[in-house]
Amino acid sequence: MTLLIRLSLLLFFLSPANTASASETYSFDLPAQPLAATLNNLASTSGTKLIYADEVVRNLQAVPLKGSFTLEQALNQVLNKNKLSYELVDNSMIVINQKKTDPQHLPEITVTSPMGSNSPYNTSYTHPNATTATKTDASVFNTPVTVQTVSKAIMNDQQAINLGSVLQNVSGVSQGFNFGVNANETFQIRGFENDSIFRDGILTPNNNAISLANAQRIEVLKGPAGMLFGRTQPGGLVNVVTKRPQRESYYSLQQQFGSFGTYRTLLDVTGALNKDGTLLYRVNYEHLDSNSFRNFVYDKRDFIAPSLTWHITQNTQLDLDFMYQNRKSTTDSGIPYDLQRSGAIPGKISRSFRGNEPTDFNNSQFYEGDATLTHRINENWKLRGRFSMINSNITTAQTSSNGNTNLIGDLDRGFLRTADHFESKFGTVDLTGHFATGPLKHALLLGTDYYHSTNANRFSPFRSGADGVPTINVFNPVYGFTGFLNDPLGAVNKTRNEWVGVYVQDQISLWDKWQLLLGSRFDHAGFGVSDNPSKQVNEFSPRVALLYRPLSWLGIYANYAHTFNAVNRGTTVSGVLPDPEKSREYEAGLKGEWMDGKLFANLAFFDLTKTNVQTPLPAPFVNKVAITGEQRSRGIELDLRGQLTDYWNIIATYAYIHTEVLKDSAPLDTVIGSSGAGNTGHRFANVPRNSGSVWTTYDFSGVGVRGFSAGAGVFVASKRAGNIDNSFYMPGYARVDMMLKYQRKIGPSTVTAQFNIQNLLDKEYIASSNGFASFIHQTLPGAPRTFLGSVMVQF
Repeated sequence: MTLLIRLSLLLFFLSPANTASASETYSFDLPAQPLAATLNNLASTSGTKLIYADEVVRNLQAVPLKGSFTLEQALNQVLNKNKLSYELVDNSMIVINQKKTDPQHLPEITVTSPMGSNSPYNTSYTHPNATTATKTDASVFNTPVTVQTVSKAIMNDQQAINLGSVLQNVSGVSQGFNFGVNANETFQIRGFENDSIFRDGILTPNNNAISLANAQRIEVLKGPAGMLFGRTQPGGLVNVVTKRPQRESYYSLQQQFGSFGTYRTLLDVTGALNKDGTLLYRVNYEHLDSNSFRNFVYDKRDFIAPSLTWHITQNTQLDLDFMYQNRKSTTDSGIPYDLQRSGAIPGKISRSFRGNEPTDFNNSQFYEGDATLTHRINENWKLRGRFSMINSNITTAQTSSNGNTNLIGDLDRGFLRTADHFESKFGTVDLTGHFATGPLKHALLLGTDYYHSTNANRFSPFRSGADGVPTINVFNPVYGFTGFLNDPLGAVNKTRNEWVGVYVQDQISLWDKWQLLLGSRFDHAGFGVSDNPSKQVNEFSPRVALLYRPLSWLGIYANYAHTFNAVNRGTTVSGVLPDPEKSREYEAGLKGEWMDGKLFANLAFFDLTKTNVQTPLPAPFVNKVAITGEQRSRGIELDLRGQLTDYWNIIATYAYIHTEVLKDSAPLDTVIGSSGAGNTGHRFANVPRNSGSVWTTYDFSGVGVRGFSAGAGVFVASKRAGNIDNSFYMPGYARVDMMLKYQRKIGPSTVTAQFNIQNLLDKEYIASSNGFASFIHQTLPGAPRTFLGSVMVQF
């Protein structure tokens, strides 16, 4: 018997026995896909252990499975076509087989956990389905748009603490200027800035750092997503899919510790609250206490997320979720790298230099409550309603260092205090159904949503050097200025965003080779400032996409989308409410799936244009924007992720993105009263023309060394424009990371010790730039060599 068989049987006998009731029915909505993926879903849904030989199901396709079935009925439907059978062994497991096998040549077998792809023990780098692309649990391979998923296994292997660390594994995504320790969750996707982060499909304000404590996976939908989600930025949409309560009890405690005084504690507990398992719970908790290589930068965070699932009846389910985050941090204005590069500053600025005062702060509290009611009307139709409320408070004090400097390195600074109170209400109702018209199979979605948010801002007077804010020397900084910390805040300036949307989408399948996706949305949206009347807009956002599968492992697709974009960001300097931004995209590409869905690739070609571009202005132009014309991004993206063997995981990306300002009707320098040429023909800030990454891990159990695994990766970006003026460029860089891990079973517990090194070669590089215009001198250095250790206990 091979070592793999022994390990698989050991895993099976250490797992609690569980088989489904013969009469219990389950609801399935599975497309035609590799048989292994369907069997995994059956195991996860029914809570049953399925054992099958890899060679028995290899290269076999399962027929679509839609409706309510007992486990026996479901197995018969997906196995009969492939001439497979099954048997119940010892009343505790189901074995899939084809024919009697010579006992001298037993095949390697796979044990499927009852918790399936959402199991905390799952080490897969792939997730076969995604919800973000269609608002249904659809196969990524059969969906004719680009959607990338980053699994929990990848986040664990890289010890990701923030969203930026996760998104480095997705092609065409680059870090925006986030004022240091993720004061803003801002990214460039396909060249365009994205400040709209979603959590389980709910829009979350980007000025609160996203905790990954309750994240199950991250889904990134590329291109305009307004057809389903309303007003979003055109490059794409980031959706954090959270962990759900599980029937099987699970507990984990993890302690991370590392460079710059980093300590992070994570707790995850889930299980059933009653004997029949109709009431399930989950609680995730995080405590983070971290300093930085940057002077006086810190991040202290407590996050808790309890969830409750109540199976009211066999067809009705209620989910209640709550999240609370209390964070104390500070903003970071970076270093004036462009002035060093031009020679205006005679010498090299230390990457630890920070021109902000130690007394600066950025403190926030965040609350979110969600309620979701799902009812299955019959085996083909389902109704879901959801309501969410978000409340956050943020206070800041910022001694921003972004002004000109003299030849000895004295940097001009300004000071501003702010207070923000944000509230939002979001509600949605979706009806999904499956039916056929002749040879056409339909998956229909009808939905409506409502969003309303207010943001009440208060600001102190903006103080500059003329008011007494002292300069600071980049080579010999002297701190201690607190002159305006007690400046009074001014009157409340309130902005309002609101929309009502109605949408319809039909996913049409023909002979399981053609997939046609048709959808459109109508929005009635309004934006207003203080007591001024809101500006009302009515817009349609269509999307059409087509995929053809000439071979079982190959998909060829194309799509088109037109939408209007994210919520208005303010008025012009003259007080005019601008028309909304709009965008359109053409995309075509290839999808590949091998090794029974364990390895997946996506190649995309896109052409994306954004019109009526609104660019926020820096302080003291609070809630002001400039209308800067038309911008375009074209490029190629390649993503590969999954298993090369049973022990070897990989995730790799490459992107070529050509960005260009097509029209520049109001250059930023002109808007604020400076002289400046137009930016037509310029590149976008922070977007590398070429970027890519490779991260791979190997489990040495495959060569007889049980429990040990190692990983390494390289993350590469070519030079990037430092601002829309293209007055300077940030050099390209390559950063190397690595990981070592040892895992051992001790009694009922699994203990994992892990050690990661980020920037192994201690490469000095610039991570991002403020990017507004040439009068802003703010760039953030990348972190030096950083160590992060971890000990986790699971049982």
